[in-house]
Amino acid sequence: MNLWARVLRAYAAPPVERLCLLLQDDDGQCVSYLLWALWAEEEQRPIDPAAAARAAALARTFETGVLRPLRAARRALKGDLDGDAGAKRAAARERIKGEELAAEELLLRSLEAMTPDPAAAPSQPGALTAASAAWSPRPPAARLAELASAFSGTAFSARVPRDMAASEDTPLANDEAIHARIAELRQAHQDLDDAVNALSAKTVPDQLQIARLKKQKLALRDQITRLEDRLTPDIIA
Repeated sequence: MNLWARVLRAYAAPPVERLCLLLQDDDGQCVSYLLWALWAEEEQRPIDPAAAARAAALARTFETGVLRPLRAARRALKGDLDGDAGAKRAAARERIKGEELAAEELLLRSLEAMTPDPAAAPSQPGALTAASAAWSPRPPAARLAELASAFSGTAFSARVPRDMAASEDTPLANDEAIHARIAELRQAHQDLDDAVNALSAKTVPDQLQIARLKKQKLALRDQITRLEDRLTPDIIA
């Protein structure tokens, strides 16, 4: 699963969201950078201190130059106002929120692009340790451990194969292989559905995130339909 989709799934879980806000506001951490490290470890992509330092430098540039100013502007617009002024203020806040989310997505995709490929052998745990050490000399170890535990609890019960994003016309050996792929796609579709429901249940649902997840669900549904069609022989009238 790519980093952006994995982060959306994790952040839909209340424990992950709560810990991320605490790490961001109380501990001065970059949430996107921490979630990148957890994803890299989950995907068995080896992160050594040098790789962590390069990623930290990129994340720090985004955090100080883009994310922090957008976050401050969004929070400054928070509040209740009546009438037309209140509506305009809320609309401005939503626009800034959209820009903030887009910047976070860009950072995450940039971090993914510079991440080493999965190791041939299972890599040793330690990506989050290396990342937190590269970010600050005294990382909040207890809270980071909580985040790691909460993040792992949001993993897919059935891991989506890396080639699942490939064309639905990818050759499969036989009907049994097609049935297996359909089962994997259905599980991925259900997992996305659970994430959408979790986001929708929030007090203020993030409609942009929900729309992105629904788009992914539609893509999976199309793949399932095409694979099911391949199991149905053509009938010549």
